[in-house]
Amino acid sequence: MYTAVVIILMVGVALGAPTAPSPCCAPDQWEGIIGQNIGYDQEGKAGVRKGYLTMSYDYTDRLLEVFTHLNDSGSGMEVNSNVIQNYKSGKQYVIQGQKCTMTDLPGMMQQQCIPKNATFQTSLYYGAGSSTLMANSFTFPRTGMTVDVSVTQDGCIPIGESIYGNINNYAFFEVLGFINVTLGIKDPKVFNIPSSCPHVTPQHPSHQFDGLLKYVSDKYRK
Repeated sequence: MYTAVVIILMVGVALGAPTAPSPCCAPDQWEGIIGQNIGYDQEGKAGVRKGYLTMSYDYTDRLLEVFTHLNDSGSGMEVNSNVIQNYKSGKQYVIQGQKCTMTDLPGMMQQQCIPKNATFQTSLYYGAGSSTLMANSFTFPRTGMTVDVSVTQDGCIPIGESIYGNINNYAFFEVLGFINVTLGIKDPKVFNIPSSCPHVTPQHPSHQFDGLLKYVSDKYRK
């Protein structure tokens, strides 16, 4: 689903719930910052990837923009890149500095929803006293992994997420924390394609990228 600053994880206090809440969908338009920590072991080579993302999500107009700053202790590599997805045109753009790679986007944009097969875990709150934020926690399977997610009871705003599993000999545990979330899109120009992009030859990023940059370029492809 939500699929992802130094991440700050707040501890929620579990509450008893008489009726299990149903899975929900995030707002159709929102922006925020996502702290990200990933521990991994890839064929015996372990490392940690940590950093942050800024995301602009627009399901109404089928657009997604993500800036990623990520460091990989295993390779020593650092990435600062933008991914822009336009599902109306069916194109994804990966921009790193003045370089741009364009590729086709398969299928339709997926709405950010907790799937119907998710299991409700508990209701909880963050904070204390009169300054509390009520939330619900769910867990659900994905191919080769398990996802645990907490969202606000009012509005289904993402708060935290953990993803763990093993895919093609890549074992990992990823933790995401969502902060400074605002509804709507402040400036639609965030989805504009840089002037350097129309001049690239359409190729799948897998043919050009290795390691961390390939991970970033592929992360939001469905």
